[in-house]
This record gives sequence, C-alpha cells and structure tokens, in this order.
Amino acid sequence: MPQIMLAHVTCPNCRNPFQTPVEQILDVRADPSAKMRVLNGLVNMAVCPHCGMRGALRIPFLYHDPDKELALVYMPVEAGRNDLERQQAIGKFTSTVMNSLPPEERKAYLLQPQVFLTLENLTNKILEADGVTPEMIEEQKARVELLQRMLDATSDEALEAIIRENDASIDADFFRLLTMNVEIAQATGRATDVQRFLALRDKLLELSSEGQAARARREMLEALRAEPTRDKLLDLLIQASDERTRELLVTFGRPLIDYPFFQALTARIEAAPDAAERERLKALRKEILAIRDRLDEATRALYEARAALLRDLMLSDDPERLARRRFLELDDAFFNVLAANLEEARTAGDEQTVQALQSVWNMILRLTEEAIPPELRLFNRLMAAEDEAEIEKLLEANRDLVTDRLVRFMEETEANLREEGALESADHLALVMEKAKETVA
Repeated sequence: MPQIMLAHVTCPNCRNPFQTPVEQILDVRADPSAKMRVLNGLVNMAVCPHCGMRGALRIPFLYHDPDKELALVYMPVEAGRNDLERQQAIGKFTSTVMNSLPPEERKAYLLQPQVFLTLENLTNKILEADGVTPEMIEEQKARVELLQRMLDATSDEALEAIIRENDASIDADFFRLLTMNVEIAQATGRATDVQRFLALRDKLLELSSEGQAARARREMLEALRAEPTRDKLLDLLIQASDERTRELLVTFGRPLIDYPFFQALTARIEAAPDAAERERLKALRKEILAIRDRLDEATRALYEARAALLRDLMLSDDPERLARRRFLELDDAFFNVLAANLEEARTAGDEQTVQALQSVWNMILRLTEEAIPPELRLFNRLMAAEDEAEIEKLLEANRDLVTDRLVRFMEETEANLREEGALESADHLALVMEKAKETVA
C-alpha cells in the first residue's frame, strides 16, 4: 500500500482520452495525509493534459483506519455493471488489506466493510468516528456555503454586504476553514485560487469583528517578537482585551514569565491609581498563573508521552513498524527527547545506548524523508546546494520533478522569505528559481 492503478479517462471538456493514476486503497496508518485528502475531496483528482480541466473521478476505493477499526468503501452507483461486479471489487479491496496486515491485526471489521454510494456519507462516517456530531457537520457545511458565497461575490460591494450580514458567523472556525483551503490550493498548485483566498482573507481581516480581533492579536504578537522583554510582555497583557489574546501572549512569551516578571506585575498592582485597577491587575495575575500552569502541565505530559514512545521503540522487535504506526507523534518534542538521551548517553560513555539511539534517529529521519513529496525533497536539496554547479546538477538529475507547479511554489516561498526579512535565503532561492525556469523551458 498505497494501491495505485492507471485509469483510462475521456475528458468531459475536450473529449480527448488520457491515462491517470488513481488510488484504490487509502490506509491512514501508511499514509497519514489520506484522511485529509478524503475529507477535502482530493482523492483521485485528474487533470486533463490536453485542456487542463481538473476534476475528481467517481472511482471506488477503500478507506482503512486500523486504529479506529474503520473499513469504508466508496462505491458509486455507476461502478460495476451489476451487484456481483461491485461485490467482487469490494472483496478484492478487503483481501488486499487483510494480506498486508500481520495476523494479529486481521479482524472481523475488515470482512464486513461499510459501503457508501456518496463521498459525503463516507466522510460523515469518518468524522463521526472522530466524535464529530451531525450538528457539528451541519455547522461546517454552513461555513463552507458561506465561504463559497463570498468567493462568488460579483463585486467588492456585494462581498462587503455578505460580510456585514454574517459577521456573527465569521469566527475562529471560519478562519481555520479559510486557512485550510489556502493550504490545499497551495499543495495542489492552484495559484489563482490561492490569490482569491488570500484576497478574501485580507477583506475579512479588515471588515469582520473576528478579523479585526485576529489582526489586533497578530499585531501584539509581532510587537512581542520584535521586542521580547518582560516589560513588553507585561504591557501587552495589560492592554489585551480578551482571554484568547492573553493566552496567546503567555504561550508565546512563556520563557519570559518568571520570578522577575511577577515582581514587575506586583509593582504595577501596588502602583495602581485606584482600587478598581488594582483588582483588575490582581485578576490578570491570577489568570496568567493559571494559563502558565496549564501550559507547563501540557508540556510535561507531552514530553512524558514522547519519552515513553522512545522507550517502546528501543524495546520493540520491529521498531520501524511501530514508528510508521505512530508517525504523527514523531514531532519536535520527540526529537528533543531523543537528542537529550543521546547527549546523556555520550556524556556517560555508554556506547551501546548511543548506537541504539542513533539507530532510532537514522530510522526516523529516513521515514520522515519518505513522507515528504519528491518535489519538496528536491526543493530542500536545492536550498542546501552550495553553488550553481550543484544546483544545475540537481535540476538535471531530477528534470521530471521540475514543473511549472514547483516554480510557482518557489515564487511564493521567495516572496514569503523576503517579507520575513530572510534576504540571504530569498536571494539563494531566486538563483535556484532562475535555473529551474530554464529547465522547465
């Protein structure tokens, strides 16, 4: 897995035939991105090489989540000429999955997969397994419909009217939906859609209540990033008008919240001009302590969990299989724990433990590299290239990966780097991009 086959397709727009790869089995353990692709309707997307038309193919597939014991088959009505053909296809899917699993994981749920005629019902089942209620699904549908109405607005005036009329519905979840669509459009190379989403986001930040609050939070965080001092953090926390902003400030400024910070806050309380201000600042101190304690407890729990995972990997008879199954937990916290253990073993001169930990480190790096799309792997290697000769060699060796889509990604990344002030990296990328454009041409 994943199971890939070639489908013969006739473009509904230009009527030209072409072949395109399609997925038959999507296993979220083997491919953690499969879940989001299913939920966002990005499975078995085809692009006509003749006219560029893009669309999702109505082709059967099996969605498998072994941790939740989900085996879901998408079987549209037009798949198979009769019920026997459809049952044979389902049987082939389940047999393939069963044969790929170790004996102890071949469970009864795989023998009776749930069959869905529509993608909507299949995705609802996935969400239900995640604890998402029908009411939550309806709320999300309403957000999607509102987002589409905004994108379809025929003028700035019409868009502004929609935003004003729906101000109460434009909340943090709505902005998360918008951000997710931006990321999907970027990942699928739809530069025009990216610009439409970003233009809409700018309008929402300007006109909606949530957008204005989000912009104020961003400005406060940028002010703290520019001046990361205890006094600046304290000033911003005193100015912040809502709990969410204060929590973000405490989270970002956690290293600054120490004994001298609370001394400064106490001094502000004692110097307050009236009783009301003193009570407000005392309440703020209590709130900061509560947020700090929640963050510290969550951090401790996270690092304890990652330390337990490292122990399990060290003791496992098949550490690679365990690492693949728990791939999403191999995050920065895990690498921090792994690095700390390596340093401790080296300091103690425990060569056996050093070798075992280094083996885990190398395996995780290899799995992480596998999970990165080949275009992004090439991009990372190009950014690490030391001179023009190495850049040209990499581009020539990977000519099939150097596409207009990759160049567009480079353009967007260069613009972001310049905006962030990373001028040296931006200049290097500009050189890479110039060479890549020559390769595409």
